[in-house]
Amino acid sequence: MNQITNEANRGPLTRFWHWKHAKAMTAVFVVGAAILVGTQASMADQLKWTLWVSFGIVAMSLAFIWGRAGIFSFGQNALFGIGAYGYAIVSLNLYPHSGETLTALLFASLAAAAFAAALGYFMFYGRVGDVYLSVLTLAVTLILYTVISSTAGPQYRIGEATLGGFNGMPGLPTLSLGLPGVGSTELDIQGLLIFAVCLAGVLYVVISYLADSALGKILAGVRDNEMRMELLGYDVRFWKWLAFVIGGAVAGIGGGLFAAWGTFTNPSVFGLTQAAMVIIWVMVGGRNSLSGAFIGVMIVQWVADGADNVVSEQTPLILGLMLILSIFLLPNGVVPTLSRRLKSMFAIGGDTVVPPQPDTRSPAIRAPQDLAPKGNQGTIVADNLVKSFGGLSVLRGVNLRCDNAPVYAIIGPNGAGKSTFFNVLVGRVLNSEGRVTLNGFDVTVLPAFERARLGLGIKLQVASIFPTMTVRQHIELALRTRKAEDRQRETERTLRATDLFDRIDDTAADLSHGQQQWLEIAMVLAQNPSVILLDEPAAGMTPHEKMRTAKLIRTLSTHHRIIVVEHDMAFVRALDAPVTMLHEGRVFRQGSFETVCEDEQVINIYLGRHTNAQHA
Repeated sequence: MNQITNEANRGPLTRFWHWKHAKAMTAVFVVGAAILVGTQASMADQLKWTLWVSFGIVAMSLAFIWGRAGIFSFGQNALFGIGAYGYAIVSLNLYPHSGETLTALLFASLAAAAFAAALGYFMFYGRVGDVYLSVLTLAVTLILYTVISSTAGPQYRIGEATLGGFNGMPGLPTLSLGLPGVGSTELDIQGLLIFAVCLAGVLYVVISYLADSALGKILAGVRDNEMRMELLGYDVRFWKWLAFVIGGAVAGIGGGLFAAWGTFTNPSVFGLTQAAMVIIWVMVGGRNSLSGAFIGVMIVQWVADGADNVVSEQTPLILGLMLILSIFLLPNGVVPTLSRRLKSMFAIGGDTVVPPQPDTRSPAIRAPQDLAPKGNQGTIVADNLVKSFGGLSVLRGVNLRCDNAPVYAIIGPNGAGKSTFFNVLVGRVLNSEGRVTLNGFDVTVLPAFERARLGLGIKLQVASIFPTMTVRQHIELALRTRKAEDRQRETERTLRATDLFDRIDDTAADLSHGQQQWLEIAMVLAQNPSVILLDEPAAGMTPHEKMRTAKLIRTLSTHHRIIVVEHDMAFVRALDAPVTMLHEGRVFRQGSFETVCEDEQVINIYLGRHTNAQHA
C-alpha cells in the first residue's frame, strides 16, 4: 500500500523535483563540460561542433517520435529544412529593423510545427499505415526539394527575402540576441557554439521530461499496442499527431540553428541524402535514447569526415557499411547497449542479475467489496447487424438485446461469426448494415475509443497488453479519467481483486500467461465500463480456475452487464445465464442453457452431424 500511496502523493512539481536530479543535473554537467572543451578548441572545430549540435537536435526529434511514439518518419529533414527557410525569411526581413534574430529562430520552430500539424492531420486522421506513412513523408520531402529548387527568379520572394531556387539564400544574419542597452549582440563563432550547446541542453531536458511524463506513457502505450489504447478510450490519432507536432517544432529549431550557423541555406536540406542521414544518426545512437541522437551524430559525422579525407567521394559507401554493422552488432544503438552493459557491470555486489521468474499461481477471487470501480449495468443492442468481407458474408442480420439479465452467454461453432460480432460491437470492425445501440446511444458509426468512453470494455481472446510496461502503468493508463488522488486507491483495489498486487512493479512480459490474461481483465475493471465483453475468458484454464473465473463474472455482474463468448459448455452452464447460439452468421437459438443445449439441431451442429447429413 505504501508504495502506491507514496507514488500518488507526489504531485507534478514534486515528481519533477526528483526527476530533475537524475536527468536535468546530468544535462547541466554535460553542457558545462561541452562548453569548457569547446571554448578551448580551434575555430574550425567550434564551427564543426555547432553544426553537429544542429544535426543532433533534429536527430533528437526523430528519436522522440520514433522511439517513444513508434512513428517512423522519413521526413524529419523536411521539417529541419522548413525551419532553415523559416529562419532565413524572417531574419532577412526583421533583422535590419530589430537587430535580433531570436524571433526568426522561434518562427523556424513554429513554421515546422505548423507544417507537421497539417501533414500529421492527414496522415493520422486518415489512418495511414506505418509503412505508407514512411513512404508518404519521404515523398513530401522530395516534393519540397523540387518545389524549392524551382523558385529561381526575382518573383519568388517574401518581403526582402529572395528564395533563390537551387542557389539558395546566402547572406543570412547569424544569431543576434538584441539585448537592450548593449551594443552589437551578434554572436561570434564561440558564442554561437555556447548558445547552441545550451539550447540543445534545454531541449533535451524538456523532451526528456515529456517522455517521462503522462504524455510519454500514453505515447509508449500507443507505440506498444495501438488497438488496446483505443479500447481504453484513447484517440490514438490525436496522440500520434501531437507527438509529430512536438517533433516538428524541435526539428524546426535545429533547422533554424543550421541556417544561423552557415548564414546560408539551399534546397539540399530537403535532399534524399539528408533524409537518410537523420535515420542513420538515430539508428547508430539508439532510437530509444534522446542522448543517443547526439552521440549518433558525433560518431557518424566523425567517421564521415575521416572517410572523406582518406577515400575521396566514398563517404556514402562508408556510411552504408557503418549502418549495416550497427544493425547487426548493435541493433539497439550505441547508447542503450552501453548503458545496459554498464548497469550489468556495476550491479550491486557484482552478482549476476536474475530476471524475475513468472508467478504461476492462479489468481484469487476477492470478495465483492474488494473489486475495482463499480458502475451501473448498461445495455447494448444489436439490430440486424450485417458484415461482409468482400464476397464473404460473416454476419447475416444478427439481432441481440442485452438489457435484462446481468450475464449473457454467446456460443457457436468455429466460423459462426462470434469474434466478428464482438468486433462490430466494440467498433474494431464497422458493420455493413444494421445498428448498434449502447446505453441508449446509437454508436454504429463511432470509433472504438468513443464507445469505450461511453461505457464499453472488452477483454480479447488473446491478451492485449503492453509488454514493456509495468502492471502499475497498465492500470494507470486505464484510469485515464480518474483524479490523481483516486488512482492509488483504485489501482490497489483492482490489483488485489485479480491477485496482481504483488507484481505491481513487474513488467507484463515477466508475468505468466494466465496473469497476463488477468492483467487485461484488471484494465477493463479499472475503466469502470457499464458493459463488459469477455471473449473466451476460460480458454486454457484448469477446471478450478474456470470455476473461479465464473465466480468473478457473477460478482462483476452486480454492477456491470457482462456478455461472454465461450466454447466450454460446462463453463457456460456455471454462468447461469441466457444463451444465444450463432450459426452461419445468424442467431440460431436463444433461451436458457438447458433449452439451447438440449436442442437436437444444436447438438447436431456441434457434433457435425448437421453438415454430414447435408452431404449424405
